[in-house]
Amino acid sequence: MFSKFGFSGNSDFFLRLGDGFGKGLFILLAAIGTVLLSVGGAFAGSFKATQGWTSVSGFWDSFSFILFNPYSALSFGTIFFLFGAIGTYQDQSKQNKRMSTLEDENLKYTETKSALNTAQEEVQETKSKLIEKHNELVTTFLKGVFRQMDLDTHARVSLYYEHDEEFYILARYSANPTYSKIHRQKFPLNQGVISKAWQHNCHEEVKCPSADDFEAYKQYLEDTYQYESDKINALAMNSCRYYAKAIVDADVHIGVIVFESTKENFLDEDLKEQINSYCESHQGQIAKFVRDSLNFDKEVTIKRSGIQLSVEDDLLKELRGNHE
Repeated sequence: MFSKFGFSGNSDFFLRLGDGFGKGLFILLAAIGTVLLSVGGAFAGSFKATQGWTSVSGFWDSFSFILFNPYSALSFGTIFFLFGAIGTYQDQSKQNKRMSTLEDENLKYTETKSALNTAQEEVQETKSKLIEKHNELVTTFLKGVFRQMDLDTHARVSLYYEHDEEFYILARYSANPTYSKIHRQKFPLNQGVISKAWQHNCHEEVKCPSADDFEAYKQYLEDTYQYESDKINALAMNSCRYYAKAIVDADVHIGVIVFESTKENFLDEDLKEQINSYCESHQGQIAKFVRDSLNFDKEVTIKRSGIQLSVEDDLLKELRGNHE
């Protein structure tokens, strides 16, 4: 219970008490000096020091006469007033100096914060460009895959990676610009062709009806892959043939590559063999694409969760501590 008064711990109670007493003492002395000067001045004109001194006898009477007379009041008032005024002036000078120091520190803090913000913006801009170039590289790779398989404008190839219990699309390519656009960024872990391939290494879909019979097509996707009706209606590409393979890195599934088409004659044995051969021979390259994307997303997730890894945040926190 005594820690808050400074008997133990880190309390500065008595330091603050002594500092406040010192400041108050100077003000009090100046006030007492002013009162004594006023009283002494009021009675000094009518006071006869010689007559008064001849009328006293004994030590205590003499001491009282010397101590309690208008001239003594003027003398002590002058001393008290000067002492209080000088002390107050010195205290104010220290406060002004301290305020000036704090203003300089605050200016340096502001300048440092501004410089750090600028540096942070440059870093973020560099990271954004890096991510953009990475996506372009992956898209170019998928474009090569597309041409290697001699796919047509009814097909497309997409690469997904798993992060935080969801699938995210990394890149997509199709010779048909409508199918090449990305409308959704993430997908559930337990739905669709991606989920099947993720769980079982590979998945092919050859029984889905063509979207020409949209009701049958829609019902099949709902029953087989747990797609929601409104999501099916919003699909930009109504694929009925899929071939998906899991991306494996050190025996761990980290992503899925999906080949799909709106044509029922899309998947034949030759195409599946080409896809398997190509994916196996380029497994390391594809896995690296996915790993890099996972690294980018982990940093975003860390910031969203409130964990601060920024040098700027640490430095600013330290500067705030110094001001306090």
